[in-house]
Amino acid sequence: MKQAFVKDLTPDSPVRTTFLVKSKERKTASNGAAYLDLSLQDTTGVISAKLWDYSERTTPAFEADDIVQVEGHVESYRGTPQIRVRKITLSPPEEVNLLDFLPRSQRDPEQMYAALLERVGRMNGGPLRVLLLSILEDPSVAEKYKMAPAAMSYHHAFLGGLLEHVTSLIELADGVADHYPWLRRDLILAGLVLHDIGKTEELDFSRGFRYSTRGQLIGHISMALEMVQAKMHQIPGFPAELKDELEHIILSHHGKLEFGSPKEPMFAEAMVVSFLDEMDSKLEAVREQYATDRERPGAWTSRNPALKRELLKPPREKTKLET
Repeated sequence: MKQAFVKDLTPDSPVRTTFLVKSKERKTASNGAAYLDLSLQDTTGVISAKLWDYSERTTPAFEADDIVQVEGHVESYRGTPQIRVRKITLSPPEEVNLLDFLPRSQRDPEQMYAALLERVGRMNGGPLRVLLLSILEDPSVAEKYKMAPAAMSYHHAFLGGLLEHVTSLIELADGVADHYPWLRRDLILAGLVLHDIGKTEELDFSRGFRYSTRGQLIGHISMALEMVQAKMHQIPGFPAELKDELEHIILSHHGKLEFGSPKEPMFAEAMVVSFLDEMDSKLEAVREQYATDRERPGAWTSRNPALKRELLKPPREKTKLET
């Protein structure tokens, strides 16, 4: 079990705990001695570290994305905590819990997934319900769906982010369908559950967050289509028209061709999925920017690269920034 987290580290104190190595660079000091410049991460943040007495012959081998046990002392460098490393070793794999080292949802993924299954179970009986349960109850899908981030950096970029995003979307969709009762609620729900399922294969989140090789080559929209088509083919008599509509929702959920959608939404339920997806992702990006710049002086945040704008900060007492 991890003994201490980045948020707990203060200068002039010893440290002995585990971290994920975010970056590792061999450098040379002014006296010609080699040292390692490290960036160490856990779920609460990132801290820089230096291993001054570095030797390839005596220092245990480790690389970026490894989990390591670090012993040393926390110093203050230019007003920022930094670890002077005395000893560093690879942590045994059986002692590693990924949730300790990467950004994660503050909500329990098991509880969110159970709620998702319960909501799908309340859908009208029919092929969409059968399809969703066949996917969500597949253990090889479920474990990745619970943990996948929704993106690399734009929004919900943390373990459980995809599931938190979909959970939010379903709550929004039920409200929309209540307001517009002529919409096909179950088709919208199916589209929301499946629109980003390709992220479970596109992204590699076994250590840091990066694209898998196939994810980089194919992309999550095409991968989602493959996954859903494979399951639909296993359901005897799945309606051809419904198949086309669901596939269209997946292909069009980014809304516009320039945003990566091969098609733009062409019927009401596809539009709802696209509109809600954009709203939830952008509002989460705004919330994250507010949280990041909470202590930044002035009335404006720094520029958000995804939204391509600065944001006017809300009155602090009226806004809950924590997830």
